[in-house]
Amino acid sequence: MSETPFVETDLYGFLAPDFVSPDRIAVKLEDLPARWPAQETIGPTRVYDARSVQAREESKGISEADFFEEHGFVLLSHESEVQDWDIDPSQPEMEQEAARVYGPEAESLIRSRLLPGRKVEIQQGAPQRRGPGTATPFYAGAVHQDYGLRPEDFEESLEAFVAPEIVRGWRERFDQDDVAGFVLVNLWRPVSMQDPLMHMPLAVCEPRSVRVEDCVPLSLLEFGPTGRPTNQLALRRHPAQRWYYYPGMTGEEVLAFKNYQFFKDDSEAKVEACFHSAFEDPTAPAGAEERQSCEHRVSVFVLRD
Repeated sequence: MSETPFVETDLYGFLAPDFVSPDRIAVKLEDLPARWPAQETIGPTRVYDARSVQAREESKGISEADFFEEHGFVLLSHESEVQDWDIDPSQPEMEQEAARVYGPEAESLIRSRLLPGRKVEIQQGAPQRRGPGTATPFYAGAVHQDYGLRPEDFEESLEAFVAPEIVRGWRERFDQDDVAGFVLVNLWRPVSMQDPLMHMPLAVCEPRSVRVEDCVPLSLLEFGPTGRPTNQLALRRHPAQRWYYYPGMTGEEVLAFKNYQFFKDDSEAKVEACFHSAFEDPTAPAGAEERQSCEHRVSVFVLRD
């Protein structure tokens, strides 16, 4: 079997392998880099070409859904009907094309291609745009996982971003007996670009390659709109971690990855979601078109049969 192609690049935001903190790290976003070790002590990270891995497994008959379950991410071909991906904050979100049109498309992708045959209940808000000229012009260029490991972690992080009644509604639904578990699926794609994406693509870490003991609880202060601290994870560097990306993504492709997952029958917390980060692709040509992207986080309650 030929070796999987890769690039070597600096991924920022790792904690040192010997980092120890008796408590959760609580820090403002702008102060977080002071916690990171010097990049030369971490060294470059291999980020493997997931296209070749997925193509190899699909040639053996592995389905998109099975690849997603095994690796925590998968690339889907999908040509959206959305023409205008921008969200105008002065207008009702769900009346805008990016939410109104993409919502049904996202639900179809999850039901038919990611979790086929599963009994699910899906809840959605509006997609988020990222890139120059948008409400979120910066890229998340540091290794992180957004919601922690346990339902309590997810609930606390959710409180940083949405109204209390939404948090209560999520918890009440999750606690009901017919719910087996919960998955937050991130549908991430380039939008409004002329060229295939080369500038600041997204790297995702295979969850099964991450040890629980290398996950470090992290609170970002004054980050979410509600003023509540987040409850997410930073990561100690370990050589077993396997990072992947899909080079040259186009607007007719979407990367689906697990932002959070927990099933009630799991007796112990384990890493089920993807740590991720934007990164500088060393193969990108000078003057590559700046990334414009859309990320759409979809709540999926997986129900018992």
